[in-house]
Amino acid sequence: MPVPQDIDSQAAGRQLLTGHRELRAQLAELRASLDETGGPGAVRDAGANAALIQQLRARCLEYCLGLHHHHTMEDSAFPVFEQRYPEIAPVIERLREEHRQVAAGLERLGKLVAADDGQDVTWLKEELERTVAGLEEHFRYEETHLLPALGVIVPPTT
Repeated sequence: MPVPQDIDSQAAGRQLLTGHRELRAQLAELRASLDETGGPGAVRDAGANAALIQQLRARCLEYCLGLHHHHTMEDSAFPVFEQRYPEIAPVIERLREEHRQVAAGLERLGKLVAADDGQDVTWLKEELERTVAGLEEHFRYEETHLLPALGVIVPPTT
């Protein structure tokens, strides 16, 4: 796929930052829902619990798809950024590698969720955490090393 050369770097950077905020919020909501479903006040009716778990599995897959899309969009802009800002080539290479690692985790999680027919969310919480481990660090690295090169000022509380 050809990469458009007329990318507005600042607009792309602001969009990336907005995406990080949205992904952080969605992950927090997903974690809270998983905690509530498996916690002390959890629904104990088998049918209702199965429906909740199915809904959580779908939300988990939805989050994973959104994260994959976010990284795909970033990856498509990286060649332009490398061309315009050659000094950040090592930053972009690290981000690409992290994207590959996250993609492998997302693929593994997707297969596990699709194959599971159990009634327990414990494994889902564990797999989600394994998959997103280091995600906050990844976002911070992008916000600290990539966005300033694109002319985007990142507020201290993102």
